[in-house]
Amino acid sequence: MSAALNTGGKPGMKLWLKLLLAVSLALNLAVIGIAAGAAWRVSGKDRHWQRPPTVGAMIFRGLDRDTRQALRQEAGGDHGSYFKRRHAEGAAVIAALRSGAFDADALLAMLRGQAEARHDFHTKVQEAWVRKVAAMTPEERASFADRMEQRMERRGENWHRRRNSE
Repeated sequence: MSAALNTGGKPGMKLWLKLLLAVSLALNLAVIGIAAGAAWRVSGKDRHWQRPPTVGAMIFRGLDRDTRQALRQEAGGDHGSYFKRRHAEGAAVIAALRSGAFDADALLAMLRGQAEARHDFHTKVQEAWVRKVAAMTPEERASFADRMEQRMERRGENWHRRRNSE
């Protein structure tokens, strides 16, 4: 009977249907964004981010998974993980920058402490890696060196080509 009282306007869409359509649209846009990002990433264009890996990164990846995880845990200290510690370090720097009573010397000391912690982590990674390499036969070391060289060339190929064309 309420439809008979309608003055010619269209009946309104139910709220749950509007919400459902909005959620569906958001999901569709997210899927399109993910697909477009993946297509762009594998397209081979603008690969400036694909520079040759650092020696440190190759050394770290050359360690077995358990050793890498143990080193990260140890480097995390009281934060529980290396990544949480790095986040806490960044938050501490931001807090120091926003402080009303900015203390440049304290900020510098904080940054030096963070650098020392990273240096300690890198030293432990290098020591673990050298122990692993020292346990290899000459043939295994040569094969390992070949794989490192191939990885550097493969990752750096596009970067060098782009840098030389600029």
